[in-house]
Amino acid sequence: MEFNLEGFKLYLSYELGLTDNTVQSYLIDVKHFYEYFAGEKHLIKSTDIINYMNYLKKENYSIETILRRLSGLSAYFDFLIKEKKIEKNPVAFVSKPKGWDKLPKFLNFDEVDKLLDTFDLCDPIQYRNKVLIEFLYSTGSRVSEILNIKIGDIDIKRGFVKVTGKGNKQRIVPLYNKLVEILPSYYNIRHTYLIKGRDNGYLFLNKNGGKLSRVMCFNIIKEACKKAGINKNVSPHTIRHSFATHLLTNGADLRTIQILLGHSNISTTEIYTHITDNKTREILTKFHPRFRGKY
Repeated sequence: MEFNLEGFKLYLSYELGLTDNTVQSYLIDVKHFYEYFAGEKHLIKSTDIINYMNYLKKENYSIETILRRLSGLSAYFDFLIKEKKIEKNPVAFVSKPKGWDKLPKFLNFDEVDKLLDTFDLCDPIQYRNKVLIEFLYSTGSRVSEILNIKIGDIDIKRGFVKVTGKGNKQRIVPLYNKLVEILPSYYNIRHTYLIKGRDNGYLFLNKNGGKLSRVMCFNIIKEACKKAGINKNVSPHTIRHSFATHLLTNGADLRTIQILLGHSNISTTEIYTHITDNKTREILTKFHPRFRGKY
């Protein structure tokens, strides 16, 4: 049971091309796995992986976390195979859990409208916050992807933005008309009130001119939900789920949604069919979406 985490880190970053966040998550997964087996010295077998999964389940880890940890461990054992430390990947012989403990949380159309109507557009910071949430809902992007968008990634004339996702894979995502209309005003606000000294090029800046942080993004959404009277635990990922659910509800095909979300495997996207195939579909279609009609 040899660590070699530094070598594993280089393998993830340079050979697999994974993002920093994914690399750090996989390193944490491996450390946690070895802590579970502290004091034991033997070749890891598939039965050990199963025992570890059962332990995580008893500790009330979500199935999403367990699957993520299996992915991290599988990558680690693949690395050890390349290093000729082991011959087989024990994770490869373990059946993955099929079901989901919970469906993705999302906002309905009416809640999205309420959320986006909470901002005082006479206030520069509030204007930025509105554009931020409009971007999250318009593109369905991950929070890290949104915060890494630069001015040069946006084509206002054609209404598109270039989004860089996991593994530095880029995709082009359309922006709805309402967002395109307010972007020029935001550019002026950004230049006048947010840039301090040298412009770093990022679309979303904090009041000191630096790149907006993930924590600040979470806080902006929570404060907006509070003002809108939305009593749900809403995060940037909730808005991403809302984007996908609303598109599927209104008839978009799964393959298109997969491309827009930047999912490498369509099986990841298929989770949204569990939402739209039940009575929730009937409820959602009563609300008028921002993507239809006036927007």
